[in-house]
Amino acid sequence: MAKVCFETFGCQMNKLDSETAAERLAAAGYVIAYSADDADVILLNTCSVRKHAEDRVYSRIGALKALKARRPGLVVGVMGCMAQKDGEEVLRRAPLVDLVVGPRQEANLARLIEEVRRGGRVLALDDGRIVRQRPRSDAVRSMPEAAAQPFERRGLGRPSRFQAFAAITLGCDNFCSYCIVPYVRGPEVSRPAGEVAAEVRRLAESGAREVTLLGQNVDSYAGGLAGLLRLIHDTPGLLRIRFVTSHPRDVSDELLAAMAELPRVCGHLHAPAQSGSTRVLGLMNRGYARDGYLAMVERARRLVPGIEIASDFIVGFPGETEEDFAQTLSLVEQAGFNQAFIFKYSPRPGTRAAELPDDVPDGVKRRRNSELLAAQEAVSTRRNREKHGRVLAVLIEGPSKNDPSRLCGRSPGNDIVVADGPESLAGSIVPVRITSSTPLTLFGEIEAESCGLRSALEG
Repeated sequence: MAKVCFETFGCQMNKLDSETAAERLAAAGYVIAYSADDADVILLNTCSVRKHAEDRVYSRIGALKALKARRPGLVVGVMGCMAQKDGEEVLRRAPLVDLVVGPRQEANLARLIEEVRRGGRVLALDDGRIVRQRPRSDAVRSMPEAAAQPFERRGLGRPSRFQAFAAITLGCDNFCSYCIVPYVRGPEVSRPAGEVAAEVRRLAESGAREVTLLGQNVDSYAGGLAGLLRLIHDTPGLLRIRFVTSHPRDVSDELLAAMAELPRVCGHLHAPAQSGSTRVLGLMNRGYARDGYLAMVERARRLVPGIEIASDFIVGFPGETEEDFAQTLSLVEQAGFNQAFIFKYSPRPGTRAAELPDDVPDGVKRRRNSELLAAQEAVSTRRNREKHGRVLAVLIEGPSKNDPSRLCGRSPGNDIVVADGPESLAGSIVPVRITSSTPLTLFGEIEAESCGLRSALEG
């Protein structure tokens, strides 16, 4: 039986795509390998949000040349957003690549790999175009697209056996001026609520204690995200529900009320601001102003006590001045994010922003990136210190990656928490009293008496 290995770049949606693709291939008779050296097929699931993400993929392809030379029958494939964006350019630029597959061709993957293994190169894009090159020449001919078939997930390839992702929307209709996602993942489509609920139930039955609902903009879910949260809340075996990513413009009072009322829904909101300047937000086509974003933060904190809010930022967007950047710095301080992901702007061909002059020098981008990281680190340090002495309910995920002798888990607000305890607690929610912290991690002690764990902890 052929072995297939996935290497995933980018967001949680890509991780879910790799997981479901692995399940489909396993159902078709493939064995999942966890090392490229042990695989007959290597699939790189790619991101195209930033040029750096694409550069990492091409670097990885280059690193596979020696392996391909030793094993000519090895199949190397490129999946996902970069595959959809660049298409034939990937085949031209990387001759060792055999297969290029768009994000919505997942159901065809087993058949496409078999086409490659019979001696050709295959390009399968999401406009329905599937072409075959045989043998490694310019000759192409059309192939019919197979219809996507539903399947039941079995938990293969999850980030941990206690955590799972479930997509509720695919694609995006927002067309932020810097973003390639609507062009590579297509228009937004919402999955039926009953279908999502059935998948969440199956995930819980297979051992998932926490499910994260995914979408480029989960708040625009067609049936209403608040209603979906209420529908799945009482799923037997499910302890926690999360969702990402939220568009600040679409965070409604109804959603916040559901978060406050439903105990299994985590008090964590990832709502990327992208900039603190109203002028730059307009250029980005974000659909809100600085004051509107801060008003959303104030509403969230008023309606959902204890909520933690995370954000994303882009520095060096075309036309961003020092005054614009100063407004972003002040927004980070004023909003008090528990976490922020910060990136330097890079033009994405085909987007509206790519038509603007990339007029912020790279050295200035690097400086602003460093300053904003430092500002967020100071906020995170302060907020984490305020949690010293508090008891947080932590879902234990398993051993800490940095120190396997200790346990690691997450609070409802998505804080990473490390504590001592037996590995048998994995998959359980335990109370942890916070004793110390770094900007990124909380450390604490499990409150054994309050959760009946003393015998487990002592022996």
